[in-house]
Amino acid sequence: MKRKLPVLTKKIVLNVIISGFVLCSLVFTAGYVAFSRQFRSQYDSSIRSIAEAACQCLDPDSFDEYLLTSSHGPEYDAINKILQDFVDKFDLNMIYVSSVKGENYTDITYIYNPVKKDSHFKSFPLGYFEVYEEADYNSSAKNVYEKGESVVRHTIKTRSGSHITAMIPVYNSAEKIVAVLGAQMNIQEFVRARQAYTNAVIIVELIFALIFIVFFSGFFNLNFIKPLVIITRETGHFASYGGEPSPALMQIKKKDELGILAHSVHQMECDVKRNIQELTSVTSEKERMSTELNIATKIQAGMLPKGYPAFPDRTDFDLFASMESAKEVGGDLYDYLLIDEDHLMIVVGDVSGKGVPAALIMAIAKTLLNSHAEQGLSPAEIFEAINSQLCRSNEMEMFVTCWLGILTLSTGELCFVNAGHPAPVIVHNGEIAFLKTKPNLVLAGMDGIHYAEHSIKLEKGDGILIYTDGVTEAMNSKNELFGEERLLESVKTCDIKKMKAPDFIKKVRGDIDAFVAGAEQFDDITMLALRLSF
Repeated sequence: MKRKLPVLTKKIVLNVIISGFVLCSLVFTAGYVAFSRQFRSQYDSSIRSIAEAACQCLDPDSFDEYLLTSSHGPEYDAINKILQDFVDKFDLNMIYVSSVKGENYTDITYIYNPVKKDSHFKSFPLGYFEVYEEADYNSSAKNVYEKGESVVRHTIKTRSGSHITAMIPVYNSAEKIVAVLGAQMNIQEFVRARQAYTNAVIIVELIFALIFIVFFSGFFNLNFIKPLVIITRETGHFASYGGEPSPALMQIKKKDELGILAHSVHQMECDVKRNIQELTSVTSEKERMSTELNIATKIQAGMLPKGYPAFPDRTDFDLFASMESAKEVGGDLYDYLLIDEDHLMIVVGDVSGKGVPAALIMAIAKTLLNSHAEQGLSPAEIFEAINSQLCRSNEMEMFVTCWLGILTLSTGELCFVNAGHPAPVIVHNGEIAFLKTKPNLVLAGMDGIHYAEHSIKLEKGDGILIYTDGVTEAMNSKNELFGEERLLESVKTCDIKKMKAPDFIKKVRGDIDAFVAGAEQFDDITMLALRLSF
């Protein structure tokens, strides 16, 4: 009976063939690229140097007179002879000096055009004009004239052969580009050498690939496939018989890595059987915790005001806030509340720590803030009452940094108090700066603290950005902080008078994201923007 090859044997052979082909292709490609790059580099450097040397012999200040009169004298002839010597000495096809004009740089007027002697190239006389439409040439001439660039063009396998051309700008004494000088060299030798190299490498690599496939196919079949077939059958048995190991793997007596693998798989089967129950229990607990965290995230999001505009019936101010937690739930808080028709409370806070404990303190602090603000207390009185209440039940010794302000909308007076929070950015009278005051102690830090209250009068068009330290302490992969200066520069680039509050916060957040460049967010990022409307 004819012996049937295992499927794995067929796959290994096929993979060896593919691998050999890929390896040979990579070697050929690398060699081809390196070969071409070396030749191109030498030719590019040579032709550019020739063009620059030839350019030094020109008298660009006389070009306008030559083109205007279409006549020339001894000085022109002497320069033309020098350029002809360049063509002969360096075996160039030609050198041309021409004025290129037109919207698409297609109108060419020749000034000098010495060509290789006894060649098929035609020399154009002084003042000869033609319209030449060729995309590569026209775009190169544009770069020479408009950007002052030196351009090297490669033209392969045309009717005139393969050649390389260096195009450089010609400046007059006023440092104005008045013409383009082109030096053209034949590179047919390079094309033939590259083709010969390609043919030789293909033949050698085909021979190498054949030897590689024959040798390694047999080697793999003898030393690896047979043990692998046994291991493969055992894994199928393990899956089919409910995780029960069989003694088949122990028949592999090899002392190499495959023997170690066989014994390791057998041990793994025993361990897997023992661990399945434990993994099932852990997975169930993890799913339960994940569900609870998702619920906590939704509850926390529901506690914060959202939507824009914040107060659809009010047009005398523009307000928006956002919070992005570093974990499922965060310790930052923000809030805004119309205490009455003329008083608006805004507040941003940051609880020490992260995760569920910080979120719980955040919920308590927000509830207390709303409760005391609705009683008509001043900012300082609100903080003193909240601080006292938080200190009584602060067994975890957590604290809250917080900035709270109450804005009288009719007068623009903003009364505020800062409990250890970063200074907001204020836009006032056309100036942008930090609203820095001597900060008070954080909330829940010590009972009985008195908080100093400050005020500033805002005019129409003035605004304020309140944020948590997750903004200034955002860090990139180099461990650099975004910092106050970058925040200030970000705000200064915004059009405060025209931008809506959500767009303003989106712009600042975009600058933060560009700075961190995908680095992991370590802290909650919260921002609240308020502007008095014009």
